[in-house]
Amino acid sequence: MQFDQRQTLLFQSAQLARLLSLRLREKLVPVGVQPAQAAALIEIGLDEGLTQKQLVERLEVEQPGVARTLNGLEAEGWITRQGLGGRAQGLYLTDKARAVVPGAIAATAETDREVLGGLSRTEQAHLLDALQELIAGLKRA
Repeated sequence: MQFDQRQTLLFQSAQLARLLSLRLREKLVPVGVQPAQAAALIEIGLDEGLTQKQLVERLEVEQPGVARTLNGLEAEGWITRQGLGGRAQGLYLTDKARAVVPGAIAATAETDREVLGGLSRTEQAHLLDALQELIAGLKRA
């Protein structure tokens, strides 16, 4: 039986995710945050006061990972939580975080541009559309 796992979507997407994460991690060194922290800070900055549940939905990741990231961000003085009534708490950036979010956005956008730069705009659009379709299909399954 001949099977080359390197020619599967699973292998290629895992490699891509690993390499993208490493590239972004390098670009975020001057900002002082890790990729998961940057993603959370960017989303919170776009809509301060959103809840942890809303952040989980926006980032499309597991709740325990978001909880760990938020606990670390709070302990390091990047975010604060304020009660919204009931048990819900809104997430807010501190001044420390507001100062670095533009750099996190720039690092993320630059990484994206660098990785997609070898493709035409049409190829970029087709790739992103195809990936979104695959993701949507997996969510429905």
